[in-house]
Formats: sequence, C-alpha cells, structure tokens
Amino acid sequence: MSKRFFEGAQHAARYALTRPTYPPALMEKIISFLAMKYKDIYDYAADIGCGSGQSTELLSPYFQKVYGYDVSENQIKEAKTKNKISNIEYKVNTNNAIPHANKSLCLITAAQAAHWFDLKQFYSEANRTLKQMGVLAIYGYELPKIDGEHSSQLNEIFQNFYKKLLPYFPPDRHQIDSKYADIILPFEEKIRDESVKIKYEWNLDRFLAYISTWSGYIHYMQKYPDKNIILDLRRDLFKAMKTENENEQMKINFGTFILLGRKTD
Repeated sequence: MSKRFFEGAQHAARYALTRPTYPPALMEKIISFLAMKYKDIYDYAADIGCGSGQSTELLSPYFQKVYGYDVSENQIKEAKTKNKISNIEYKVNTNNAIPHANKSLCLITAAQAAHWFDLKQFYSEANRTLKQMGVLAIYGYELPKIDGEHSSQLNEIFQNFYKKLLPYFPPDRHQIDSKYADIILPFEEKIRDESVKIKYEWNLDRFLAYISTWSGYIHYMQKYPDKNIILDLRRDLFKAMKTENENEQMKINFGTFILLGRKTD
C-alpha cells in the first residue's frame, strides 16, 4: 500500500525526536466530524502509515483500541519503544490490505502518508473496513514558515534551500506542497479543513534537526557526502537573524490540511 522511504533505524529515531507533533485541535476536528453522524460505540480506529506514532497517540483518548500500521520495521520498533499508552498497538504491515474485518473500524487515519499510497487499493480497503457512518481522515502539514522579526529574509533563505533539495525528494512530495489538492476522497460526503496550525518556538539547531530528517536532504547527502549544505543554511539563517545568541528562539508555524470523508452506506 505504501512506498518505503523512512526505514533506517537511525532515521526512524531522529524522525521520532524531531518531527512536529499534531496539536489536539486537529484530532478534535476529526472526531467532531465523526460524531456528527456516527452514534455507535467508539471501539476501533486504525492509523495507516503511522511512522513512529506521533499521530497514532492522538487517537488514544477517543477509542477503546487503536492500531498503528507501517511498512517500516524500524519505524514500528521506534513507536513501540516510546509507547506508554495501553490501548495502542503497533504492527508492521507490508501488504495492501488493512488487516481488519469488514465494517469493523470507526475511523481510519493517514497522517503525512497518503501521498505514498496506492490510493485505489487504499480506498477499497478503507471502504471495506469502515463501519456505516465511519470516517476516513487524511491529513498532513505544509512546509514551515518562520514568523516574527526578519521573517521575510529568513523565509526567503529557507525557501531557496528547499528548492535546491526538491529534485532529491521522491516525486510524490509535490502532493504535500499542493496540500493534497489532487487527492479526492471516494465518498459523497466530504470536507476540507485548513484552520489548524502547528506552532513552535525552536532555536536554530532544533529547526535544522527537523530539516535533517527530510528524505530530500538525506538523498542529497548520499549523492554529495562532502557538501555541508545544512551548515551553509545555518550560517545564512543565523546571519539573517541579526543576533549573537545561538539559542535565540524562532517562531515556527506549520499549516495543516485535513481531508475528511464519511462512508454513508
């Protein structure tokens, strides 16, 4: 069901530590949409392409049992290692099926993952396993923006860095940049929501740690191991920040996009 880009053990560990975490407000949007018409027990939910579990954990308060699935053994190992929530179970799933019975799931989610899927197969499995009035939620976050003083220059430097790496991302990366504009959910009842923001205050090195998990950066460094482009970015951003304090906090925000569809039959 999914392509494989984030499987190395070191990458999985860095990914878990440095990737942004979705705020509770995002899951509240999804649960609110589910609750509008689904009136049965909230027993089972599944998070497909769960990675190291950042999105799976948000489901825990709402359901009796939550399953997180990923094709990467290392990502699942990382998720299990840090998991302290008793009603979450993580499993490797390398085939195209969602391993649940027909009409057994209240909610299926895919966070920052649907652009790697064979969507025809994924939609077929979602339709098979969702209960009547169950919901499919596909969501992700945009490239971050830097707010505050000197933001115009900082964002220009960052955008130029991203454009340099863009050829080294898998081709499906453009789906994130377009906020899943080309992904159409297979349900008559569906909505899009872009109101939730992920906000942080990070110092420069924390920001660069996040960038170092990009598949585009990793592929670039595999091709050009002698280049220090992230150090060049650090120098340019620090200069634009006009400070001598390397721990100066940067205001970072990630826009999110949520696609919600309801199975009505």
